[in-house]
Amino acid sequence: MKNIIPKLSSNLSKMWTKILNLENCLFPELKEQFGTLSTKEEKLIRILDFAQIEKNVTVVTITNTPKDRIEIARAMIAKSVYNMQTTRDLIDRLHSDRVLRVLCGWRYKIDIPNECKFSRVFKELSDLRIAEKTHERFVKEYLSNTIFMYNASDATKIPLREKPVKIAKEEKAKNKVGRPKKGVKRDQIKPKILELQKDMETADDMLSLLSTKCGVGVKQNSKGNREVWIGGKLHISAVDGDIPITAFYSGANVHDSSVALPLMKETSKRVIYLYDLKDAGYYSKIIEEYSKKLNHRPIIDINPANSKELKAKIALEKQEKEKFKYFNLTQSSDIHHYNQRSMVERVNKYLKDDFGCNTIYYQGATKVASVLAFGILSICIHQSLKLIT
Repeated sequence: MKNIIPKLSSNLSKMWTKILNLENCLFPELKEQFGTLSTKEEKLIRILDFAQIEKNVTVVTITNTPKDRIEIARAMIAKSVYNMQTTRDLIDRLHSDRVLRVLCGWRYKIDIPNECKFSRVFKELSDLRIAEKTHERFVKEYLSNTIFMYNASDATKIPLREKPVKIAKEEKAKNKVGRPKKGVKRDQIKPKILELQKDMETADDMLSLLSTKCGVGVKQNSKGNREVWIGGKLHISAVDGDIPITAFYSGANVHDSSVALPLMKETSKRVIYLYDLKDAGYYSKIIEEYSKKLNHRPIIDINPANSKELKAKIALEKQEKEKFKYFNLTQSSDIHHYNQRSMVERVNKYLKDDFGCNTIYYQGATKVASVLAFGILSICIHQSLKLIT
């Protein structure tokens, strides 16, 4: 059996050593230069230092060397940490806040690019998937050999200011009732997305079957009310400590279960965990079997749909739960495990309320996914540091 203890201790000590260097060396020096640092500024310094996004900012030179790429990439992280909704707010803050300006890489106000250049450079960063690559590199460097107990998956709605793409409906040939005539063959039923994905080797191949275009999403909330929105979805896998490990963006009309297999595949590739926790939207035998194939224990809430057997099973479990509670007996351990699924809900809350993704004004799937990726990157580093501090 492979010995992972040395790697575990080295990863944790590496993170802890870096934090000590920040606290004992960098922060005192910055306080001499700028005075007292606010909590938000210290938080940004830690995230920028661990992200090291400049390592992933690659540019192709044609005539003149492109400028401000690294600075704007750092500024987009600051936009998430400071919970800003627009680029205009970020530029105004850079002009008025000297500490933030220097942390992003500009010494003088005159050096700050205008809004048009911010938009152009952000498109380049989005096309290169800079935030996604930085997030993946951070997880690989600091979390890849840490053993986590749970991996919870869920999707959150992302409303956008776009027109939904109309999907042309295929006209199905009407078949006559009963058996077809001798020699007549009916059209084969198209396999579902999950049936196609289960035999694919990579997460990218699985995601290629899904749409990222703006669509119309319909979902039933926790109160049982129907919600309709125009935009997309962000599918997140989070582990213990509310740490998002994997996140994929799709159109709003993509069902949650269609992204379950690529989420499990990519998360298993990045970290080690034991349990897969999912709500009733992911209830499928294919998802359960795929989780077991990856050596995990799936705990998925039952979706009865129109099955009388499943409805009876749910009613029986509910009665048993009430009896166990009445007699003060220990319930099934799966109930306690499933309750940990709320960590992915907290990640959704952090993303929208604390890291600048409540209202997204960008258009186009690539840019929207990049904005969300900068938020996920910031949350991942911030929550990971809590494991040590």
